[in-house]
Amino acid sequence: MLFSSKSYTLKQLKLSKSIIPKLEIFRCKDYLLKKENIIKKIKLEFKNTKVAIRSSFSNEDTNQSSNAGKFKSFLNIDPRNAAELDIKIMEVINSKKKISNNDNFFVQNMVDNVSFSGVILTRDLRTHAKCYNINYSEGNKTDIVTSGKTGSKSILFFENKKYKISKKFKKLFLAIKEIKKKINLIDLDIEFAVDKKRNVYILQVRKLILPKNTFRSENYNILFNNLEKKINKLKEKHHDLLGSTTYFGNMPDWNPAEIIGTKPRPLALSLYQELITDHIWSKNRVNYGYKDLSQFHLMTTFYGTPYVDVRIDFNSWIPNDLDVKLSKKIMYHYLKKFKNNNFIQDKVEFKILYTCASFNTLSNLKKEFKKKLTNKEIYKFYNSLKKINKKALLEKNNDINLIKELELRQNKIENSNLYEIDKIYWLIEDCKKFGTLPFAGLARCGFIAIELLNSMEEKRIISKHQKIEFLKNIDTITSKMNTDLNNLSKKNFIKKYGHLRPGTYDINSKNYRENFKLYFGKYKKNRIKKNNKLKISINNLRVVNSLRVYKNTNQLIKFIKESIQFREYSKFVFSKSIDLIFENLKKFGRKYKITPDNASYINISKILNMYFNLSNFKTIPNLKNHIKENKKEYLSNKNIILPDVIKNGRNLFIQELGQDKLHFN
Repeated sequence: MLFSSKSYTLKQLKLSKSIIPKLEIFRCKDYLLKKENIIKKIKLEFKNTKVAIRSSFSNEDTNQSSNAGKFKSFLNIDPRNAAELDIKIMEVINSKKKISNNDNFFVQNMVDNVSFSGVILTRDLRTHAKCYNINYSEGNKTDIVTSGKTGSKSILFFENKKYKISKKFKKLFLAIKEIKKKINLIDLDIEFAVDKKRNVYILQVRKLILPKNTFRSENYNILFNNLEKKINKLKEKHHDLLGSTTYFGNMPDWNPAEIIGTKPRPLALSLYQELITDHIWSKNRVNYGYKDLSQFHLMTTFYGTPYVDVRIDFNSWIPNDLDVKLSKKIMYHYLKKFKNNNFIQDKVEFKILYTCASFNTLSNLKKEFKKKLTNKEIYKFYNSLKKINKKALLEKNNDINLIKELELRQNKIENSNLYEIDKIYWLIEDCKKFGTLPFAGLARCGFIAIELLNSMEEKRIISKHQKIEFLKNIDTITSKMNTDLNNLSKKNFIKKYGHLRPGTYDINSKNYRENFKLYFGKYKKNRIKKNNKLKISINNLRVVNSLRVYKNTNQLIKFIKESIQFREYSKFVFSKSIDLIFENLKKFGRKYKITPDNASYINISKILNMYFNLSNFKTIPNLKNHIKENKKEYLSNKNIILPDVIKNGRNLFIQELGQDKLHFN
């Protein structure tokens, strides 16, 4: 019977598109009684080759259940070494507590000259979408994926008529299709190895056990075809943007994947857009001397997944005093570099873009743009970046003052007699003007500060140890919070820090006030000795002064220190506005029986419209219907798998998930 055990499944399969390595099955109880005879047989059957010893127990990989990875198996065992063979077989047998008459183990030839190996599933385990989920590792080691070791890669392939899987996986794909047809099952979990001649070896075949509840399977061909049309339109040349095309990533710039997640609920998504990615982001860039992109939104969403439009993002970092011809050359280089290195999408400001001047910027520009820009253009670009630094030096204090103003406004709104909807409206407006706008600026200053420090280390103006000690001993919110946790009463600590929560934009994420014990219950006191003086030798003053931005080293160090401090502080302050928004939304919800979980499906624009507009349509029933519809759409979008980076339609149907995204046992 197929799937009565994994060994008999392999024994019964007769395949033409792949090879099942030679195997012999032995009863565990027989081995315990006739150990020497079985070892002799193994040595005779598997001459001059190494073997794998695998379990094949009655409760392992059946039609009803799978215990993949529960029991021991061993690879690359030399069958001529009787002692080692016995030890490994006994370890396999003993990995099950009680052996029955139907429990077996099997010995199988190892595959030589392996090119890559792994596991292929016919579903995505997160959403159970129908696809080919190939998890593999390069090289001769065939247990990297199955053991969960680092170094594996994953690909999702959605079968379609337009895009074919790469040649590397073509024979594997055909082999899996044959197995599906032979077994007459769709849901399979198959362990494989492919040698350097591209011969496919099937090592194990299991039935993929899925949850009992039947789920709706999306028609990915329709969904991806529609999205591809949308993406192709967005990729077209735009009259107000430099660059002939664009790409989409969920981590560049404001990093939505990290801040709100890849499938945020409507409240978190809309609040993030309102407070930052619709207009505030671009307004700040203009203030700091970059190109004006106020007519564009930084972020778009595809089936509920937020993406940064890379062309819009990269355009926004071009200094506003550069001429169009030079800007076009720079943009062409940026986009080409992203296309070829999209795996660093979360580090574009460090690895691709030049957004400020540091002590190694000029040498880096000369090296990178040697054959792309003239020497005159390189210096022009460099001087524009220096102006950005000078602008940051001026804007920093303005942004600090705005953040301090927000604290005063928060207290006024919190202590006012305004209705909850009114409070939410003004908390959002104040947060944009006095919170996220200056935070964006201070975050920019913080980035420049780190670039300056890193370049100072590279130029040996300071040592690595000096840099680490300087950063470690800057008074930030994190360091102050650690000190206050030791010194303040619980009541006073919560009063100061209680508004913070791990998911800043998620109303369902408990803040420190609501779940103090979870976050700080096991905290250990840690006293830090402060020493944040950064000394620069006289010999290195010439290098520092060569930048011609800062009057002296004191001004430079003060800028670095304050930028890092106030970046954290500004986030600490504006996040209180978000906490107050959530508190007022919860109070409003309690009046009308809307739970916080249901409130997470509200688009914030709905609340803002309620402040301005009085409708004769029933407002609360309308709001509850809005929640219901958004929840339905969210749950549908949640199961639509999209890649981290989208360069073209092919990326939708063949998704490379990178290294160690998924592990299987």
